[in-house]
Amino acid sequence: MSSDFSALLVLMVLKIGAGSSSRPVLTFNPNWDKIFTTESLTMTCNVRSPASSDLNYIWYKDGTRIHTGQNFVIRSASTDNSGNYQCEGTNTGRSDPERLHVSHGWVILQVPLHVHEGDDVTLRCHHYPNYSSGQTIFYKDNSVLRIRGNNEIRIENIKLERSGYKCTKGVYNFRWNQYSGEASIPIKELFTTPEIKVTPFPITEGDNVTVTCHTNVSPYRPDTELQFVFYRDNQILQPFSSSDQYGVQSAQLEDSGKYYCDVKKIGGKIVKRSKDWNIKINEPFTDPEIIMSPNPIQEGDNMTLTCHTKRSPYIPSTDLQFAFYRDGWNIQRNSLFHHYGGQSVKLEDSGNYSCDVGLSGKNITKQSNKLYVQIQELFSQPEIEMVPDLVEEGNQMILICNTTVLTMRNDLELQFAFYKNGQSIQGFNSSHQYEVTSAEIKDSGNYSCEVRTKSVKKRSMEIIVDIQGTNNEEFLKILLGTFGMLLLLVIILVAFLISYKRLSAKSQEPATEVRNASNEYDVQPEITYSVLAMHSISQNDSVRTNKNGGNNVVYAAVKPTSRKQSAADPDSIYQNIRS
Repeated sequence: MSSDFSALLVLMVLKIGAGSSSRPVLTFNPNWDKIFTTESLTMTCNVRSPASSDLNYIWYKDGTRIHTGQNFVIRSASTDNSGNYQCEGTNTGRSDPERLHVSHGWVILQVPLHVHEGDDVTLRCHHYPNYSSGQTIFYKDNSVLRIRGNNEIRIENIKLERSGYKCTKGVYNFRWNQYSGEASIPIKELFTTPEIKVTPFPITEGDNVTVTCHTNVSPYRPDTELQFVFYRDNQILQPFSSSDQYGVQSAQLEDSGKYYCDVKKIGGKIVKRSKDWNIKINEPFTDPEIIMSPNPIQEGDNMTLTCHTKRSPYIPSTDLQFAFYRDGWNIQRNSLFHHYGGQSVKLEDSGNYSCDVGLSGKNITKQSNKLYVQIQELFSQPEIEMVPDLVEEGNQMILICNTTVLTMRNDLELQFAFYKNGQSIQGFNSSHQYEVTSAEIKDSGNYSCEVRTKSVKKRSMEIIVDIQGTNNEEFLKILLGTFGMLLLLVIILVAFLISYKRLSAKSQEPATEVRNASNEYDVQPEITYSVLAMHSISQNDSVRTNKNGGNNVVYAAVKPTSRKQSAADPDSIYQNIRS
């Protein structure tokens, strides 16, 4: 039991005690239930109240009011003083009646007024005052307890039983006579047999439970200190202590069992045990079970999961909270709803589902077993196919959206749509084909298709469609390409020869002469090539002639010596020189 919980229980007990009034207790002094005539006795009305000094007291004898004040004194008793005495204080009840016996005989057996079980009791064999006495013998149930000795006998740890005691004694009243006195001791309980009390009752799982070992201490011994021990199914739960309560925080089902307790006086030998109390901890709700509907379930269906539990009638339904999980991840936090709904479920919604049920305000949670949910596929992922594989310009092109129906449902209707470069080219309808009667180059692109039902939609991967041109066009393309390559090679070759000739001509030019004293230099005119003809010459040919009268050409560079003497056309001209 926690310290906070124990403090709370002690506070409750103090409050209860403070609100209750105590009945008065009547005592005698000397503390004997019998006296002789001419002897004196004082009775006291004791009230256990902090304001007892301000109380008014009233005394009664055999029900008749006889006196006021806390004490009632009999100074010289007479037989008329015998009777039942009671007292009361302001706003208190009357005390229990106490019997006083006034004797005019020769011997009485005196017993203390309030004898409790376990007490060490002194019995007094008393003779009339001012007379001589002789030998005293004590008996219990007519069996001798002791012979001789003084007038008193001590009985230790007296038991709660009805026993008869007697004493005999010789008294000298002008001669020795043997007299006897008898007594039946009214032994009171020091504390009542304990009783197990439980709060709250009935008990539901998660409650904070208090088990009390209830007993009443004799009002004549209000200061008696007791100790308590608690058991469950013969196992000690709490050893002997001054606390008469045992606490169970957040009780669990395993706390159910047979509870009982023992009570004893500190330093005493009397131990009393209570009856068994079968304490049952009631479940506020049963272990939950997770249920799926519909079952089996297919993609696109609306799924409902129910966390089913039976609630105890001792708790309101609003105190239950539910949570749902998939593969250990929370998908619906604690709420008052015991349903979880999935709209148009997908294949990825498959997994292990479970639920928790908790009790609001109490540290108690129960988890269901896991339920594996497999979302069944309606139809396979579509694949787009082109027929034929290669399509030439002008030919027919057919695109087919292939899928496989994986369910036995007769009401399943598939619709198909086609896309080119992400743009719709054929909206959803029942045809799984897209047809181009006469394909063109512009029909090339990335094609895909999509399949749907009322609640499920799937798209294929893209395929690349390249429409092939005709054979004439291909030939023309090849021809133009070849011609272009040859033309490029010729241009490169001509450029190379021109560059080479220029370099050769520059290397054969004479040095520049100074024409006059004014240091005026002649300017070499640009060289122009005209009417080029080329032929091969053998290394053995020493004379550059054309015996066959062919058009062999010999090139010569004519360089004017001076800009002043140049002809109208200053450029050098290559002439055809024949041999």
